[in-house]
Amino acid sequence: MNLVSRDGNLKSKIKLDETDVAILRLLQSDGRITNADLARKVQLSPPSILQRVRRLEDAGLVDKYVAILSARRLGYHITVYAQISLQLHQDQPIEAFRDSVASIPQIMECYHVSGEFDFLLKILVEDMSAYEALVREKLSTIKGVGKIQSCFVLGTAKHTTEVSL
Repeated sequence: MNLVSRDGNLKSKIKLDETDVAILRLLQSDGRITNADLARKVQLSPPSILQRVRRLEDAGLVDKYVAILSARRLGYHITVYAQISLQLHQDQPIEAFRDSVASIPQIMECYHVSGEFDFLLKILVEDMSAYEALVREKLSTIKGVGKIQSCFVLGTAKHTTEVSL
């Protein structure tokens, strides 16, 4: 299998065997698994597991290890997907928009997309008044923003952070 590096360039070929895939699956489901437990579950020695995990990390297959927090328990009760249209579609306004949204902590994800809108944002806020303030004070003040359309999440049928292997 050819793998692509983090910057999008083709890296040297790396073959993933069943053990590598098992390691990646286990790390996705529990990033805090100990080296000893990981070794036991895939039936390898701890030094062999450590070597394989480092090789997978070096190949760029593991971006990072994180704790996934409960937004609701932390007081963020509204998830919004905002579709943003820019007035101009040139490099400078696009980069300026990207830079602006990167500094807004409530914006969890920002995707440059094709179609009717230019960007899709995932936003977490405490309540509707917090979202109104975010739109009024931050999003709508970004130079070049033409249109903002908001979709509010009513419920979640599926949420995963695990990539299919």
